[in-house]
This record gives sequence, structure tokens and C-alpha cells, in this order.
Amino acid sequence: MSTKAEARREIGATLTLCMFSMQCIGLSFELPDGTTRLFRQKLMFVVSVCSIVYHVFSEIVHIGLTLSNSPRVEDVVPLFHTFGYGALSIAKVFALWSKKNVFAKHLDELSGIWPMEPLGDARNIKEKSLAALRLVHQCYFSINVGGVLFYNVTPICVYLYQLWQGQDAVVGFVWVSWYPFDKYKLINHVFVYIFEVFAGQTCVWIMICTDLLFSGLASHIALLLRLLHKRLETLAETEKSQEEYYQEIVANIKLHQRLIRYCNDMEEAFTIVNLINVVLSSLNICCVVFVIVLLEPFMAVSNKLFLGSALIQIGMLCWYADDIFHCNADVALAVYNSGWYRTDPRCRRALIFLIRRAQKPVAFTAMKFTNLSLVTYSSILTRSYSYFALLYTMYTNDS
Repeated sequence: MSTKAEARREIGATLTLCMFSMQCIGLSFELPDGTTRLFRQKLMFVVSVCSIVYHVFSEIVHIGLTLSNSPRVEDVVPLFHTFGYGALSIAKVFALWSKKNVFAKHLDELSGIWPMEPLGDARNIKEKSLAALRLVHQCYFSINVGGVLFYNVTPICVYLYQLWQGQDAVVGFVWVSWYPFDKYKLINHVFVYIFEVFAGQTCVWIMICTDLLFSGLASHIALLLRLLHKRLETLAETEKSQEEYYQEIVANIKLHQRLIRYCNDMEEAFTIVNLINVVLSSLNICCVVFVIVLLEPFMAVSNKLFLGSALIQIGMLCWYADDIFHCNADVALAVYNSGWYRTDPRCRRALIFLIRRAQKPVAFTAMKFTNLSLVTYSSILTRSYSYFALLYTMYTNDS
């Protein structure tokens, strides 16, 4: 097996959960073998998209009907976080579908510069980065799948509990949505329940694959930037000709520009999604906390898992965006810590060019309104608490 193929396999292993989730909604970075598989994949994607579009539409209609009939805080607020989650899923699946070929190209190009057998500190940096990424992906996958599973089985668990208590038991629904027919008839009830399970699971698959793809690519870019730091810090440590120093510097500059291009392509693909994410995250967190604290029983699990998922989701994106921001800025520091004083004026001019480029921030933004960073995450949590305090005041006044 060639080095590039082995690198591609190693990169693919870090995105296993992402690729699995993509396949569940009918997307893949590789064309399936045979016409039948291709048709099945496209049909799965169309069905998945149509299901979440109607799911979000039905929730919008239900919110409108609730506002017109009973505009009380406790009736309206519980509807918003599931609507926000679905709307965000639509934005993310469109971004993934429209930029699928760009991401596939970047994954292929990353295999050409992937460090297969680094030595010393570089090896430790790689192992630590991949281990952290693997742990984050496993936790994120588990809490999202576990959360939607609890939502899906809650109506059945409630039904069985009511039977056990000797009450009039009725199987409820996964979501509170509107349908243009009587959903309480037996056949319609079964159909709606299956549809809501499928739509909810599809939203989760979309969230998982897009967030794990973003975090995976961002983590790999940050890893390569850290390895670039090590290469720059060891510049001119061994005796070489000035021409060899210059060629080494040029290679480092080209690698740095390449990584910046990857970041810019990710920014272009996700910037609209990031804006929607930042806006809706505060709303989702606020509404689900309101439901947990004031409305639902203490032992209810679904919304608590939703809260954990929402906090981890936006927190993970801000963490990796912040990591790349600082890794790029540290390139200038690595140049300063190198043996630049042993090089000739031509090499130093090239290093100054690299420093100036590293001093230009590389950041993922929400349509240029704000940068994604840990400061942004802190602001989202602060806004969520402010909205919750407002809703709590309205709720207590109405009571």
C-alpha cells in the first residue's frame, strides 16, 4: 500500500462516525458501486431531506396555531428548541451537500501532507491530537444518538407506565407537530409515529456528520499547524547551505498557505450555518433549560440530553475554531524562536513574509458578524441566561 493510500486510510479512520452518519442520510464522498446503489443512495437523501423539511414546516404551523389560540409562555416555549434543531439541520445538510466535492478534495489533499511516521515531539503531538479527537467524536455521537433514542421511546414508556398504574393509557407522539389529517386514527397514528422517529433520527444524523466533519478537519489542520511550529523551531539547527535553508523555508510557507486555503474553504462552506448556529443556539439552550427547570418532571431524561447535546455541539465548534485561530498566530512565534539569525538576508525576508501572514487572523466566522471562539461560546451562554431570566419573569407574572 502506498504512503498516500495509508494516510488516506488513517484520516478516514478518524472520521468513521462521520462517514457512517452521512451514509444514513444518503450522502458519501465516494460514488457507490453500481447503478442500483447509486439510485438507493439518492433516494435515501431525497427522502431524508423531505422528511426534515416537512418536520420543520409542521412545527412552524403548530407554533403559529398555539400562538393564536393560547399565547402563554409555558405553551409556546417548549416548541421552540425542537424547531430550532430541525431548522439548523436543514441549513447544515444543504451546506454539506453543496460543498461535498470540496470536502472530498481536501481529504484527498490532506493525505498528501499527512505525517505518517513523525519522530520525537511530533509523534507525541499527533497521538495526543488523534486521541482527543477520537474521544470527542465518541462522546458527541453517543449523547446525540442516546438523546434521540430517549425522545423516540418516551411515548411508549409513558404508555406502559400508565398501563401499570391502571390509568387510561394512550400512546403519544415523539414531537408536537401539525398534520393535515386526524393523526389520532389508528393507521394515521402508526404512520405519524414512524415518520416522527425517522425525521428526528435524520436530524441527528445530519448534526453528527456535519459537526464531526467540521471538527475533524479543523483538528487535522490544527495538528498540521502544530507540526509546522516544530519544523520552524528547528530551522537552521543543523549545518546546511543557505540555499537549503531557503528551500526549507519556502516549503514551510507553501504548507502554511495550503492550510490557510483549507480553512478559507471551510469558512465559505459553513459561514451561513455558523450564523444560524450562533443565533439558534442561544434560543435552543434557553428554551430547553426553561422546560427542564419549570415544566417537566425531575426524572425526565430527553430534554436533559438535548441540553447536553446543544452545549457540546456549539462548544465543540467554538473550541476547534479557537484552536486554529491560536495555532495560526503561534506560527509567527515559532519563526521567532527558530535559528533565523544563522540565515542570510534572503531567508530572513522570506521568514518576515511568513510572520506577516501568520499575524493575519485565520478565523471561522458567522457571516463576518462574529468569529467563532471560546469568547463567542461564553457570549452564547450569557445570552441564553438573559433570555431564560426574561422568560422566567414572564412565566411568574402570568402565574
